[in-house]
Amino acid sequence: MKNRLLSVALALGMMIGMMPVSVIADDIDSVSSKTENYNESVDGKQVISDMIEKNGMYAHPRIIMSKDRFEKLKISINDDSVTAILLEKLRNEADRLLDVPVSQYEIPDGIRLLETSKRIQRRVATLAMAYNIFDDEKYAKRCYAELEAACNFKDWNPRHFLDTAEMSTAFALGYDWLYNWMTDEQRTFIRNNLIEKGLIQVMDDYEDKPRTRTYRWYQDYPGDNWKLVCNGSMSMAALAVGDEADARNIASEVLTYAYKESYSFVRRAYSEKDGTYSEGLGYWDYATYYLGLYSSSLISATGTDYGLADFEGLRKSVDFVRYMSSNTPKSFSFGDDGDSRDTGWAVLLWLGDYFKSNDISAVRLKKIKNDSFNYLDLLWIDEDKKSDLSKESPTDWGEIGASNASFRNTWDESGIVAALHAGTNNYKYHGHYDLGTFYIESNGARFFTDLGNEQYELPNRQYSYRIRAEGHNTLVINPSEKLDQQEGAECLISNFSAGNEAYAVVDLTDAYEPSGVKSVVRGLKMIKDKECVVIQDEISLNAPGEIYWFAHTKGKIEVADDGRSAVVTVGSDKMWVEIISNDGKFTVMNAESLPTSPVVPNQTDNSSYRKLAIHLTNTRDTTISVACIPLKQGEIQPSWIPSVKAMSEWTPQTTEGDVNSDGKFNIVDLVYLQKWLLAVPDTELKNRKAADIYNDDKLDVVDFILMKQLLIKEMSR
Repeated sequence: MKNRLLSVALALGMMIGMMPVSVIADDIDSVSSKTENYNESVDGKQVISDMIEKNGMYAHPRIIMSKDRFEKLKISINDDSVTAILLEKLRNEADRLLDVPVSQYEIPDGIRLLETSKRIQRRVATLAMAYNIFDDEKYAKRCYAELEAACNFKDWNPRHFLDTAEMSTAFALGYDWLYNWMTDEQRTFIRNNLIEKGLIQVMDDYEDKPRTRTYRWYQDYPGDNWKLVCNGSMSMAALAVGDEADARNIASEVLTYAYKESYSFVRRAYSEKDGTYSEGLGYWDYATYYLGLYSSSLISATGTDYGLADFEGLRKSVDFVRYMSSNTPKSFSFGDDGDSRDTGWAVLLWLGDYFKSNDISAVRLKKIKNDSFNYLDLLWIDEDKKSDLSKESPTDWGEIGASNASFRNTWDESGIVAALHAGTNNYKYHGHYDLGTFYIESNGARFFTDLGNEQYELPNRQYSYRIRAEGHNTLVINPSEKLDQQEGAECLISNFSAGNEAYAVVDLTDAYEPSGVKSVVRGLKMIKDKECVVIQDEISLNAPGEIYWFAHTKGKIEVADDGRSAVVTVGSDKMWVEIISNDGKFTVMNAESLPTSPVVPNQTDNSSYRKLAIHLTNTRDTTISVACIPLKQGEIQPSWIPSVKAMSEWTPQTTEGDVNSDGKFNIVDLVYLQKWLLAVPDTELKNRKAADIYNDDKLDVVDFILMKQLLIKEMSR
């Protein structure tokens, strides 16, 4: 690709050299205006100073919403926009809450106040928004009653700090959005409780003072979603009260601590390689929408987020979510995620705005109408910037060295979608022993799926069915009471190709090394013109042993008399599944532990699932290859079945528009280049000429503009 760019650059050099500087600058500004270089050190005192300089003392609202933002939303009341639908949902929810009793202090599991904190946050945000948009004091009064009740709680359960964090978000929004309605006495009451039960408590965690904790989240490395939830919430609280004399010092300290760790966590949690968030899609949403609240609060209060979210791995994580979801969209639920979770999340509105990519926002805009009310939508919705490029996006996603790959023959719901999960087994951070697991969906029907999360307080949870490899769509080799995949094993995509015959391959040998394997390689291939998915395993053991192949489904399974094929039925849709290699037969098994597995009482009921299984014994070297083909209406079996081909013979067949198609320019290439856009300041750019391209062997802004022009030209062919 670089050689091709260089040759085109030479051909276009004179043309670009004659272009007015303003044209190039405008093009750059349309992609990104962020050129400042920040690092993890931001002084909280400076943040508060910047906030006061931008807004003035005691100016509210300033946490994400502003007076102008509320006024803009008012314009859409009763029109025919998506925003109007949201506002009507807001009014209905606020009206419903008027007659609902205020929340009580409840810790039903003896550990978490979390659901109470989340409920109070939703209520406060809804009612305070309704007051500012509909100008009716009844909403402010009911909102204050909710805050007052929480002020009278003995604490906000700081031992499980997520509870305090979520409650502090509620108080940050309530204090800021109701500030001009409350009396001085009410403000002081709310602020004092936020300082005492929120800011002082988080300083104890930051400074690691002695206290009973469920998790030392700030000191943990590399950490998990708590880093963004807790730091983001407490920063919002600090920004809400930071210009008050009794809060300024502690607010400054909180802002300093929170930013330092959050900045670093963003850069280690969102893979710069492919955007994968290792805790899975559900925790991606939780972490990322709090990052959105955090970044939005900084920007609204100070004019900048100091580079907090300005990271290419975060931008790529949007592709991680889109491509690891089906066309409906429902998640591929690896790790501690729920089965087939809806992934059209509100945070996509923020990401679309932050990265100036309207097609990201469009994913959420399409779902708002049919979803229940979510106050986050109103924080970030901007219908002036809507578009939808999803059907122009590449259909294949992945690369060598990445943690996941996915394929589809179309973005329409009628299409077939499949994904393969690789990466690292990390139980501590919401991982399961599920390397090599896959899912397949066709026409909106999930044929092979994951069972989802297991309850966190389950004794011996690590050995429960849903956590072990046997509870996923992968292999179990020489089963025993020990873990059936190795903790800490890292198995990344070792081969990838897009095109009509698109595939990903992962070497799973490290995951099964304790099970006596010489090598285990799994590949997933999609043959698009035949609507066929092949899952293939090439296995070599050190000595003859026992191998299980599993694929879980909620559908009905009918196995042929010879055991070599089966039909899986989900609703009115059917999929033909056939063993196209030599060894093995299908059986149907319950979704329950093998006899060799440890007994873990009180596991989640899995009776709604069954699994298609292949069981080989006394086997040393084998290939297991299974073809999955959706049946058309009226078909009893498919008209075509693929033949087995060794994975060493799988060869790339690229097509225009696919990810990583050599010599082709596509949307993913364009996105990949955005990280260089931020590295070159305007002052340098203005003196650049086409002849300078690649002199320093690095892509830069001029290269990006050239790439964009080439992309437009190629897509118009």
